[in-house]
Amino acid sequence: MHYDFVIVGCGFAGAATAYHLSRSGLQSILLIDREKVPGYHASGRNASLFLQSVADPMLREMTVACRRAYESLSGRVDFDQHGSLLLGTREALEECRAPDLVETVFREPAEIRDRIPVLADHAFESALETPSDGVMDISALLQFYIEAARERGTEVLLDCRLESVTGDSPFVLSTSKGRIQASTLVNAAGAWAAEIGRLAGATEIPLTPWKRHLFVLDGIPGLARDMPFVWDLAQEFYFRSESGGLLFSICDELPSKSLEPTVDPAITAELAELILRELPRASGGTVRQAWSCFRTKAEDGGFVIGPDPGVDRFFWVAGLGGHGMGTSWEVGRLAAAALATDRPLSASVKPTRFTTV
Repeated sequence: MHYDFVIVGCGFAGAATAYHLSRSGLQSILLIDREKVPGYHASGRNASLFLQSVADPMLREMTVACRRAYESLSGRVDFDQHGSLLLGTREALEECRAPDLVETVFREPAEIRDRIPVLADHAFESALETPSDGVMDISALLQFYIEAARERGTEVLLDCRLESVTGDSPFVLSTSKGRIQASTLVNAAGAWAAEIGRLAGATEIPLTPWKRHLFVLDGIPGLARDMPFVWDLAQEFYFRSESGGLLFSICDELPSKSLEPTVDPAITAELAELILRELPRASGGTVRQAWSCFRTKAEDGGFVIGPDPGVDRFFWVAGLGGHGMGTSWEVGRLAAAALATDRPLSASVKPTRFTTV
């Protein structure tokens, strides 16, 4: 079979690109993934936090634009906008504010400790509340992209491992489900993006998958389902309510040779130490569930979106580094516009920044 576009990766990067590309009227699109279910890795295992108050101006603008889009999906995708609370120094929090883009309010520590009892014994200088932040139904959002693209003719092939790539425009893809031809090959493979690039002989992009652990803790008093999620920038942890418990991460980031969602016992021990030190009111909690996922980042921390400098019609949508859900609408829109109309992309995301002159 021959397709105008084959997108490798059925997580947020690939699904959102397929969704927006299908809106352009280009019907010959195939979305493939090595797993049996979409979003099995990072896109389906993250903390579901939608955060607009971040220090990076580009990320702020993208997440604000995405929020407006996600709000329009009400009734199809649950988006519980109970807000967020960033904790830290006033200086660090000021860097995350963009009052011209999104409403934020500084809160006093005493007020926050009253609202969220688990923070009663935690020391922090200030808090920044963003009322329009919240928790997204990541499964529903991912399925929305995929099903809407399908309705416009996009084909989806799961449990399809890409084994080799020969030629270019058209590319000949040898997969576990047979041979496929693609006029344009889109690399949205997340933690496997560097591997897919090597298969196609594309530019060597310095992408590293970083493992992060998440835990659900039970037995912690005073949790409200509608409380804002909390992210401590100084002590590097975040938490939110989850089915009567507390979903918690210590913001660990370690390179991992294995790309399986295994749990490192050492991180579980670090979790216990952090809670005992910073949140003693949660020290009696027990771990109900634990898992890991990956945040794949480029060497400079920026997104990698655009045509490969060396291989014609090979296109990158990678290196979203934990911001896949929150920015997926805009990432997909920008990628699709560049693919369908050659619309220019910012130099800050283009793969050409990694080439030597």
